[in-house]
Amino acid sequence: MRKGIAVIIAVLLSVCGFCTSGWKMMVSAAPAEAQIDTFSGTVEMLKQENSNYVMQVTVENRGEDFFGTVQVIFSGTSDGNCAYNTELTLPAQGKKQFTITVTESAVNKVSGLCSLNFLDEKGRVLQSIPLSNIFGNKTTGISVGLLSDDYSALTYLDAGGRNLDIRSGSYPIKLIELNQENLRGYLDGLYFLVIDQFNVSTLAEEDIEAIQDWVKGGGWLIIGTGAYAEQTLSGFGEDFMEVEVLGVSEPGEANTISIAVDKYGNYYNYQTAGIDFSQIAIANLMYDRTGIFYESMEFPGICAAIEEGAVSILFLSLGEPNMQNLQTYMVMNLYSETMRYSNSYYTNDAYSDTERVGRRALAFIDNSSTKVDFTWLEVLIGIYVVLIGPVLYLILRKCKKSEWYWVCVPVLGLVFIGGVFFSGQGVRVNETKVYSVTAQRGGSNWADTYFLAYHSGVKEWNVRLQEDYEVAGPGLNGYSRVYSNASDYYYVVNNASEGMSIGIKPQENFDNGFLYAGKRAENKGTFSGTDIWLSDVSGNVSGTVRNDTICDLAYMAIWSGAYIMVFSDVKAGETLDLQQAVKDGRCVYQNKVTYYDNLLYDMVGIYGRQPNTVYEQDDMAALLVGLGIAERTWSVEGNQIVIVGLVKDYDKTVVSKCNEVSYGCLYSYVKAGVEDDAAN
Repeated sequence: MRKGIAVIIAVLLSVCGFCTSGWKMMVSAAPAEAQIDTFSGTVEMLKQENSNYVMQVTVENRGEDFFGTVQVIFSGTSDGNCAYNTELTLPAQGKKQFTITVTESAVNKVSGLCSLNFLDEKGRVLQSIPLSNIFGNKTTGISVGLLSDDYSALTYLDAGGRNLDIRSGSYPIKLIELNQENLRGYLDGLYFLVIDQFNVSTLAEEDIEAIQDWVKGGGWLIIGTGAYAEQTLSGFGEDFMEVEVLGVSEPGEANTISIAVDKYGNYYNYQTAGIDFSQIAIANLMYDRTGIFYESMEFPGICAAIEEGAVSILFLSLGEPNMQNLQTYMVMNLYSETMRYSNSYYTNDAYSDTERVGRRALAFIDNSSTKVDFTWLEVLIGIYVVLIGPVLYLILRKCKKSEWYWVCVPVLGLVFIGGVFFSGQGVRVNETKVYSVTAQRGGSNWADTYFLAYHSGVKEWNVRLQEDYEVAGPGLNGYSRVYSNASDYYYVVNNASEGMSIGIKPQENFDNGFLYAGKRAENKGTFSGTDIWLSDVSGNVSGTVRNDTICDLAYMAIWSGAYIMVFSDVKAGETLDLQQAVKDGRCVYQNKVTYYDNLLYDMVGIYGRQPNTVYEQDDMAALLVGLGIAERTWSVEGNQIVIVGLVKDYDKTVVSKCNEVSYGCLYSYVKAGVEDDAAN
């Protein structure tokens, strides 16, 4: 019998060995087939939008029909490697182009290293193409579209070949001649759109809407007026750009610009270039009542931020003959000034101290999740005492071993409690949880969401986002490692047909991972304020703040830069008298801000500093994330006060089945001591 068992074991081992050898041969054979360069492709940067990069991926197939995934891996960043996966069908001898929007922290701007992988339906790499310098030679320049009936009069806008500095580097200006037919095809790839000596109202309605959406999404629009003011400003909706032409001066007539030059000596550089404002047509524009336009310090015109983009309107036509005499640095100032007015220009350039603190605060949201929920444990213990204990006593008594009761009860009790504890731990660890904070500026249609993905006990953490998300990738993650091998990617972003998903693929375990996603969102409204004053000495406060958003706020923070106050329960449409709110006990936190980390220590209460508070620590941690995002475009020098409202149980960001805790942070800016519509 023993001999028969031994024979059976030997046969089984032989079969296993044969299968293993065959499997190894199959695995080793697969790469041999992949050595054939069936695919080719490139990755190029088209533009920077909402502080993200729009990349154009071009792939070509010289073999059989391909059904699988095209994967772009950006490697060598401080946040680890990031892979963007796009499901694709590529027929034999076929070629396709598509775009991916990449978060700024996913790409190393210095080296621009990335790999282009082709994966089959089972996720196996068929071919890998190493790419480099995607920000260098392959970037042809900063695309500037010229929509004009006199293109040749505007060619000086290339600034003589000089490079223009943007966040991703310094590049030459590339002019593109536009017309009614090709406008839509080029629009998404443009940094700037210049409209001059062109009747906008002749464009199709959908073209005008496309221009307006392009600006709102982060585009920079420059409009020349002068004798063509009515035509170039026509067609745009009043809710997009409320500017009225009051009249146009004739050459030789005194106008507002020539008077300002004579009286105050402004625009000296234009005079040295031979431009006499009294001899050209100047448009007289009404724009003060909109409250969003400001006169430029660099050129005769006005600027305004419109959601994530910006608009500059000159009082004269850029196609005036003498305008070609401008020195190149003055042309560069026209572009730079327009960029500076956009809400998204400074975003993500560098993490501010407050944003750094806010991201750190995200790691402390629901720290209690690392503990076991003892609610059911208490119930089960009660059942044990009431039911199991008496039953055990009756059994022991019948067996005439009742003296063992006082030994068996505590021993079995400890075993029972331990079993419940460890089984509860196992359930907790393997549950996918998401903590999200979505920040949105008042009056804007763009939302930024920051996620916390903690170790869930599974090999890969991955969730699918709501369908309206357009971009996703790594956020600030101080714990991640940089892998030298691009195949060992850390972050994973999938742009599959059913929607975008985001996740982390660790080597083994990972600490708290910070991820980011962006989308277009409904305008939730804004905040306005009157005569707001905060004392950085005594904590005195005065003025009113009105919640003109559509959301009820659990908390609202008001921050002057030196002092911060947090008020509770501010309803949608409510006007809050700050002084009265303090008397009513609605101010739950106030303090001087001399060291940003103190916001984290005192508001959230970490590292053993647990103050007696009337609020949840998680709520303050989420509010700190909103404060950090709001500080990116906050101008303390402009006497601005930032207002951030916290919404609990905000719109869910994840479609996948998981336990999600979601917060919303709405923020706006008001001027201290004066009424302001928070749109500046």
